[in-house]
Amino acid sequence: MGQFTILYAFHEITQLSLNRLKRLKLMNPNLLVVPLFGIRQRICLPTLINLREARILNLTFLKFRIVYDLSKTINERVESLCMRREIEALQRLLQRMGLSLYCDYTPMGYYNLDLVILNWFSSIGKNIDFDFLIFFEHDMFATKSLESLYNKYVDYDAGFVNYGKPDASWKWYNRPPGARRSLIEWLKKRRLKPVLYRGLFAGHMVSRRVLERLSGMRLPYGFCEMRWPTIVTAMGFKCVRLNFPMVRYGIPVRRDDIIANREMGIFHPVYEDINIY
Repeated sequence: MGQFTILYAFHEITQLSLNRLKRLKLMNPNLLVVPLFGIRQRICLPTLINLREARILNLTFLKFRIVYDLSKTINERVESLCMRREIEALQRLLQRMGLSLYCDYTPMGYYNLDLVILNWFSSIGKNIDFDFLIFFEHDMFATKSLESLYNKYVDYDAGFVNYGKPDASWKWYNRPPGARRSLIEWLKKRRLKPVLYRGLFAGHMVSRRVLERLSGMRLPYGFCEMRWPTIVTAMGFKCVRLNFPMVRYGIPVRRDDIIANREMGIFHPVYEDINIY
């Protein structure tokens, strides 16, 4: 039976995100919960202003290493200074809960959540004793302990909801521009099978062996929900499709849905501040 660590990811300090964190810790007393606060990037290159309409353009420019490194530096120095008071208050609050905050400055972290994980592992996670990491987002909700839900998958190195080969109808199949080609070229350069996979990032599980193998590697430009499962699979790790029917993309899960399907154990996305056991 593997030892799990939970990476709880949130990007806004709200009562909802804090309540979810408290609940997660309460329901998983035997597991380490790591609060990961993603600093919201406000200065983007090349547009400077983080406009929704320009996000794909800004993401595309991150394929240039100099732009990625400069963006990360701006986040670390500028955004952390702008949010210093909020971060310090959050640190004090979490310390009273027995938790240690990790702040992430990965450029455009929403699209690069795999890089977020690797940055965390390289700086903090490698010093923590665990076998598997569970990525639990702030808009997820569980009615069972995560250990009871994920124990059945410990014979695998990674697991994703909707894991499989993507088709052209998938929203991210050709986005951001050039990402699919970049990923295929990266695989071919390393003599790995250029076969693409996809998987929902929310609620996915990954082994320490995977993180140790990928830590320090420069991954190709792209979107995490294709890049992460593709590279993990190509490197020969055993991957599985997680059977979590109520973890899905887009359509919100309501309170009544959770009550009716409580035995399924895990839900996404849940935007209501509810407390069901």
